[in-house]
Amino acid sequence: MYQLTSEVYLDKYSKCYKKIIVITPPPQEPELKKITRLINREKLSPFKERSECCSTEQCFYAVLNPNNMCDLLCLNELPILFNSLITNKYKIDYEITKMLQHSDVKIRNLICYFYK
Repeated sequence: MYQLTSEVYLDKYSKCYKKIIVITPPPQEPELKKITRLINREKLSPFKERSECCSTEQCFYAVLNPNNMCDLLCLNELPILFNSLITNKYKIDYEITKMLQHSDVKIRNLICYFYK
């Protein structure tokens, strides 16, 4: 089972912030490996340091735009990803997603869970 979340990402080339889609755990299936890229988590601000108390991973897997593999997929382009997932026979787990969104256990910027 995979988890999709959104995360603010500083694109150093365009010099702008983007809300991108992140997938965990690291993809194993070829269809998902093809549309993801391991990227470094940049500091969003020179004033914000990584916390010693909380283990934030240095790298994460971001989802690429299946229509343009050079670009990271932004949150507002989520329908493109859902279309690709459904085409490749993945299922969105509405029950677990809904349960976690309404529970006291908050997963920051949760979009959904899915599986094959």
